[in-house]
Amino acid sequence: MVMIKILLLISIILDCSLHSLQAQENFSCAAAPWPWRFPRDHGRHDDFQTEWWYFTGNLQDAKGREFGFQLTFFRRALTPDKPSRQSEWAFRDLYAAHFAISDVKRERFFYDQRVARSALEIAGAMPETLEAHLQSWRMTQENDTVKLSAAAEFGAIELALENHLPPALHGDRGLAMKGGQAGQASYYYSLPHLPTRGTLKLESESFEIRGISWMDHEFGSNQLAPGDVGWDWFALHLPDSVEVMIYLLRRADGSYAPYSAGSLMQGGRVSKPLAFVDLKCTPLHWWNSALSGARYPIEWGVRFADYDLTVRAAFEHQELDTRRTTGVIYWEGCVSVAGEKAGKPVNGRGYLEMTGYAPSAAPRF
Repeated sequence: MVMIKILLLISIILDCSLHSLQAQENFSCAAAPWPWRFPRDHGRHDDFQTEWWYFTGNLQDAKGREFGFQLTFFRRALTPDKPSRQSEWAFRDLYAAHFAISDVKRERFFYDQRVARSALEIAGAMPETLEAHLQSWRMTQENDTVKLSAAAEFGAIELALENHLPPALHGDRGLAMKGGQAGQASYYYSLPHLPTRGTLKLESESFEIRGISWMDHEFGSNQLAPGDVGWDWFALHLPDSVEVMIYLLRRADGSYAPYSAGSLMQGGRVSKPLAFVDLKCTPLHWWNSALSGARYPIEWGVRFADYDLTVRAAFEHQELDTRRTTGVIYWEGCVSVAGEKAGKPVNGRGYLEMTGYAPSAAPRF
């Protein structure tokens, strides 16, 4: 979940922000529960200005060597109208993509980024199916299998993600509030339990891997509430096919907005919505990035329902500088989970994202 990254998106980099802001009022906004229909709603939603498909996963090879990956596709519309001129160069949407691999054993982090217009079929997403691409980076769906493909100088992934469960709708039937005013919201669902297999290449090595992945799909048009500077997002895989998603909307003074929320999921469905009052998330240990100057909380105490967990970064440096594509610097990486559920031991894996900490990546509008 990356509303901050999207709202600072490519239009700024390409000096199109004024045009984008003038047109924003003509886009649809997330104001009432969405009439979901799948597989249609896996595709793009042209009436909304911003959209993303966000994949993360915790993987390992046959010897138990652990990796994490992220592959994300972002869409930003510059105008609510279709291009007026009939030309293969005409475009309305800009796309960005981020690709990262975490090598847990060696504590190494690699990432790449791309940006392109939706012209000449260089980048795009389909309207009624889970399919998007930016140059050779691609996601497609065949029946119950999602396929991901990406390659960069440091390595590559060719993954097959199996999904046999319905999407988990967050908030009020998929309407996730981010503020108190109409439209300060997004439509948001997850495919949180995706058994994964495939090949991961890293420098000169190649690994046959298996694991569990997670997908978020989110779309909307409006900004967060004034005063929100970023957020902390948790996507955790726990025993018995239990998953938990939490987003903490962070204000400039370090406090959390009351619209922070989450979901406890099992069997592909939300078993318990988590309101802000249900959550107690406390930073326990911090890491200072020498590259950006940001200070990130990389260990957390996380309490909700009858869970009392410690979420800890697999290693410190999992920071991405994506100012060239989405205008921000953020921390996104694999984490371990340990703790208790009703007094019984619990262990797990997951992903943590933290935005708005880097001083050079403050919101620009």
